[in-house]
Formats: sequence, structure tokens, C-alpha cells
Amino acid sequence: MVAEPKPRPEPTPPTLPDRELIETLSKFGNSELLDLFAEFAAKQEEWTTKMNYVEYLLHQRMIANKTKTIDHHKVSCQMGTPTTYPDMLMALRETVGEERWNKGFTPAHKETKEVDVPDKFDMRVVNGWKALGDHVTGVIEHATDPHSAKLTLKLKKK
Repeated sequence: MVAEPKPRPEPTPPTLPDRELIETLSKFGNSELLDLFAEFAAKQEEWTTKMNYVEYLLHQRMIANKTKTIDHHKVSCQMGTPTTYPDMLMALRETVGEERWNKGFTPAHKETKEVDVPDKFDMRVVNGWKALGDHVTGVIEHATDPHSAKLTLKLKKK
């Protein structure tokens, strides 16, 4: 028994909001459509460049203000987790005490699948150490690279 191939469905064209525009574009020749496509692509590139600069400005302001989120009715704007440098945080071992240290630090070890796991700090715990004073706060802030946090901008659903 030979399996017969299933017929492929016709591709659905993208929807345009304007029926008149659809009819106009349908009358264009290939060269005109490609010119229009190139024009749209150039405009898209220009707008993308502008959007990237807006994102850059928001990122810099959020770093300067130590902000994690900005409330807006149309856009979700959230800062991700910054990179921390474990070598710099090691200097706090004597300062924070053994109990706190053990809660916030996991030493390097091998997992059961023989994967090397580097030293890790639980930054939710480590940030709590800032209550121990300016010296500890200074070390933690120095060991954290706020510029490494990714800014996420998403349009909210209507």
C-alpha cells in the first residue's frame, strides 16, 4: 500500500487593515513591489535604530536610579539580573559571619553528572548583608556590574 501525499494548504497572505491598499499593491509589478519592500526595510531600520537609542537611554537611567522596573500603560519595562563577580565577594567571608556566609555561598563542586560547578552566590541572601554596613555594601556594589543587566521592553497586549 502506497501512502498518498496530503495536499498542502494554500499559504494565507498577511492581513492588511486597508482593503484599498491590498488592491493597489496587487496591481504593482515585481520591480515596484521590491522597491516598496526596500523602502519599508530602510524605514524599519531607521525606526529600529531610534528604538535602540531609546532603550539605551532607559537602561542608563535605570542604572543611575537603581530602578528595576518602570510602570507604563503601553510598555512593560524591566531590568534583568546583573552579573556579579564572586572573587570580589569572597572578601566578605570574614565580615558577614559563618552562618550568613553558608546561606549565601555555594562552593565549587562536581554535580552527579561530573559537571564542574563554579562558586555561586545567592544574591537574594547576599544583598541582605548590606545591613551590616557601608563597607559590606561597598564590596557588594563593587562586585556587581549593573551594565550587564538586560533591559526588557515589551508592548502590553491591548
